Amino acid sequence: MKPRRLFIAVKSFSGEAKLGGEVKVSQGSLLRQEDARRPSSEGHFWAKVLDTGKGVLVSPSAVQELTGPHAGLLEAVTNGDERLGLFNQERLMRRLSSLQIGDPVRVQITSSSGQKVQGIVRYRGPIEKNKRDTSIIFGVELVGSATGKGFTDGSFKGQKFFSCQENCGVFVPVNRIEPDDPARGSPPAPPRGTARECTRIQLTSGDPLSSPELEIGDRVFFKMEDSTPTGTVVYCDYLPKRTEVGVFVGIHLDKPVGSWDGYFKEHKLCHIPAPEYGILLPISKVQKKEPDRSPEVLLDSNSSPPTSSFFDCPSPSSIRYPPQMEGCSPKESLPFFPPLGLGKLKQTLKIGEGDKEEQEAGAEDEEEKDDRYDHHLLEINSMVEVNDPPIYGVIRWIGDLLDTEETIAGLELEEPLSSGCTDGQYRGIRYFHCPPNKALFVKLRRCRPDSRFGMEQNLENPVLRCNSLDFHVYASAKVEEDTPPPPLGDRDVEHLLGWKKGIQGHCNSCYLDATLFCMFTFSSVLDSMLLRPADKNDGESYTETRDLLRTEIVNPLRKNGYVCATKVMALRKVLEIAGHSSGFTSEEKDPEEFLTLLFRVLKMDPLFQIRSAGKDPHGCIFYQIFTEGHPTQAVPTVQQLLEGSLVTADLKFTEAPSCLILQMPRNGKNFKAFRTIQPSLELDLTDLLEDTPRECCICQGLAVMECLDCYGDHSFGFGHIKQFCRMCSQQVHKHRSRRSHRPRPLHLPEELSHLGRLPDVIPRQTMQLFAVLCIETSHYVAFTRHGSGSHRWLFFDSMADREGGLNGFNIPRITACSEVADYLEMSPKELQGLDLKSLPPCARRLLCDAYMCFYHSPSLGLYK
Repeated sequence: MKPRRLFIAVKSFSGEAKLGGEVKVSQGSLLRQEDARRPSSEGHFWAKVLDTGKGVLVSPSAVQELTGPHAGLLEAVTNGDERLGLFNQERLMRRLSSLQIGDPVRVQITSSSGQKVQGIVRYRGPIEKNKRDTSIIFGVELVGSATGKGFTDGSFKGQKFFSCQENCGVFVPVNRIEPDDPARGSPPAPPRGTARECTRIQLTSGDPLSSPELEIGDRVFFKMEDSTPTGTVVYCDYLPKRTEVGVFVGIHLDKPVGSWDGYFKEHKLCHIPAPEYGILLPISKVQKKEPDRSPEVLLDSNSSPPTSSFFDCPSPSSIRYPPQMEGCSPKESLPFFPPLGLGKLKQTLKIGEGDKEEQEAGAEDEEEKDDRYDHHLLEINSMVEVNDPPIYGVIRWIGDLLDTEETIAGLELEEPLSSGCTDGQYRGIRYFHCPPNKALFVKLRRCRPDSRFGMEQNLENPVLRCNSLDFHVYASAKVEEDTPPPPLGDRDVEHLLGWKKGIQGHCNSCYLDATLFCMFTFSSVLDSMLLRPADKNDGESYTETRDLLRTEIVNPLRKNGYVCATKVMALRKVLEIAGHSSGFTSEEKDPEEFLTLLFRVLKMDPLFQIRSAGKDPHGCIFYQIFTEGHPTQAVPTVQQLLEGSLVTADLKFTEAPSCLILQMPRNGKNFKAFRTIQPSLELDLTDLLEDTPRECCICQGLAVMECLDCYGDHSFGFGHIKQFCRMCSQQVHKHRSRRSHRPRPLHLPEELSHLGRLPDVIPRQTMQLFAVLCIETSHYVAFTRHGSGSHRWLFFDSMADREGGLNGFNIPRITACSEVADYLEMSPKELQGLDLKSLPPCARRLLCDAYMCFYHSPSLGLYK
């Protein structure tokens, strides 16, 4: 049978439905041709929209056909806008299509993380058991600093696709992967086993470059105090704009004795997995390692080969490889760099080949001018300016784009520009929201502080500045005595409301501030990590981390309602050192990264055990919900999403947990799997547990059979877990549409296995929602429930306001938001009928931006 042709909608359109009426098709949707016969005279043809399953009459002007490897790659991308954005980048798609098993890549581990880590492709192809599945998924083994941060050993749904250590593998679609060029920024390395012809570069007199021939991949060594470290050459060239200092060698070290991350003044010279494994040295200090001679023998000999035998490798990239222009090429008029005033912006779009030298020189002048500013101090909501005359705006997004090597900032401008700007989208992918023609994407290093606000400041290191002297006005007191959560009742939380309440944010800490606020403010279910006595196997880092968290953060938060940023910075420093994880003091991280590191440093047991059928249980700190087959146009509850995820993956909890943290399904930080999710106030786990008595879903008798196939049966209560008594199971599966189903026996407690009926009262294993962590445009905030009353909700933002400009201070705030309870108690059908734009801001944020939901069993809290 000839395969049906696959198309992508290049614009949104409406078409005639097969059963009458009209079908709306969003841009980026995939459509598969249904009727292979000749189309109508106008070229119209019938197709099925894969995202919704609806048939529609398609105009050829609204779609483009997907052929070759691009079809399978884009079929695996679930977000339409992101899918179309990739489709429009032909050069990038060709690079991604060429990825093969064994290729080094950079991969986004979770759908919520904007950061990419190092990995190696181990599998490429479909992972579903359905033979019609043609979507291409990449199986990647994580390496380097990312080892152990995955979620698989190469298996998916019981099927083995590749082999790696536990939690060292991930399965990702093409939008979460990119090729990893190991020597990006330097000339390409030659194939192994071939000699490279190197040209001697004449420098000034006294040039110290008498050194052996080196090339990318050579094994080398050098003298460091009393040791002789070894490594592999990953860069060998002049430094950007510093040719007068000679050729330098970048080395990937065998042991962590270095302190170089692969960059030189914001120019990426090569890829180094961690700074401890990198070092940059003048070529004169590096010796090539010969197989038959040890480094020590070579160094001690002090012998220098004749000058005629030396070559400087390689020739500088400025000679052999023209430097990449800072601006836009005629083929790619990128709106985000170089940032220009309105007049210059219009000129840039018309730059021709003859203007390249002038543009490059201008870009170098611009870069030298911007070197005065440390752009690492800029963060979300920083007020900045670009160009001369300046354009003013506010940073709304910071991150990496697939087609650029540098960090990009998305600015919301004060005044709209007539060209070159958007409403927060870049190449069809949305990164933030703002009015039309006010979003400008620029290189972050081009941004500088808004000069209209007083004199130009000397920008300070935000990590070093976060100390008790600079923050003395915002200091918080240490509280030694164990402090339970505030008592229930509105009056008991009055000390928590207002400005300068909660945890003060500083230097990209919102992910950590909001997570801590959710975990500890009004629930004691996680307090065991604050009180476990140290044993002989615990080091000083354990005691330091535990006491810091208990006496400097949790106790003061509960007693006084406020924690200074210096306390959180102290925790970040301890975690960074004890957990051997770089970036926790300054970089933006994900809540799941923080939770994983905190539990590891404090040696906490997993919060729950989960088991796939017939396998050993797996301990987890949180559970990432995955969706498959759930209608995206509906408003799902967390209960429905959790049930669907566990049933689809054939997973069950081994026992009822005291605390359950659920991560909502997302396709990256900026791409939600569902427009709206309703956090369930109560979570019923009864049917999701092993060895627990359950009711027959038909007669309410004692269930002894379950059927995973029935869960997805649309004619039989779609989306509800199905378990049956023996008689009901036989009746249900007599239907001809269910004869192929495979019901299986339930595991019952020993005392119930011989009974034919349920006990008079069957206990329901339920958990209560106590906090929701939300994200919008890389900024995390928290909603917490205080007390048993449904309307007792608070909203927390660690960076609600700022005082004092760039070297100033964030002001945290806690506000009451009882209105969100009305929307949490609505039915999904009622929510679906609401206009989200008309909702109160807090309610809209809770329903549209949920990232993690925190549940607990109040009876299992530490303090009763």
